[in-house]
Amino acid sequence: MKKKLLMFAALLAVSAAPVWAAGINLGWLDCPSGPTYTLSRTFACASNAGTNTLFASYVAPAGIDNQTANTVIIDIQSDQAALPPWWTLGSGQCRPGSLLGNFDFTTGPGTCQDYWQGGATGGVNWGVLPNTTNRCRIKGVFALPAGSPFIAPLAEGVEYYSCKILVNNLKSTGLGACAGCSNQACIVLNEIILNQAAPSPPITSLINPAASNYCIWQAWTTSDPNNQCPAVTPARKATWGSIKALYR
Repeated sequence: MKKKLLMFAALLAVSAAPVWAAGINLGWLDCPSGPTYTLSRTFACASNAGTNTLFASYVAPAGIDNQTANTVIIDIQSDQAALPPWWTLGSGQCRPGSLLGNFDFTTGPGTCQDYWQGGATGGVNWGVLPNTTNRCRIKGVFALPAGSPFIAPLAEGVEYYSCKILVNNLKSTGLGACAGCSNQACIVLNEIILNQAAPSPPITSLINPAASNYCIWQAWTTSDPNNQCPAVTPARKATWGSIKALYR
């Protein structure tokens, strides 16, 4: 009887999960199907402590048989004419070291599936988008080592964690603070590339949202009829080679 109850509970859990087509998701604190997920994050900018965590995830398409790596492309647009110093996160900028990538979901949350199981390594890179004044881009590359026991097929229609993007609150207030923490921003996950080893197709690009592929910072009330959030930047496919070149 106990075994039947456990099986029934498992079936209920599966049936309660959202059903989305293959695509990408972005959320503060968790993937969109999680209980702690939120679209909008606000911060009083009165402290230099703490970290703001974005979760990138994806609903798997068919045919992913031996995934070895992911790449992510995230664009950020400020409501200001120029990108505020608070969002300049690269080397030589106002807040170097305030951006980190994390691919370890072994300590939770456990809402979506953890494909990497703590075995992935990689990094993130920040840069200003060419021909823009108020936008920047975060690119991440991470992979399992060759021969990893975690390389396996993905279940079609199941949502998997891809990575966490951590933006800390250093230099938000006080002496040496970087201006612009309180300015509004729109953050868009434009693409997740699923990389596979041969003989599978090497690249599968996901650009369509499954539930929601964007988040907002300090709300988003800016009137921008030509490029309203979440359509910050049209997704543009990138090759695996071009992404790897960022880390040479």
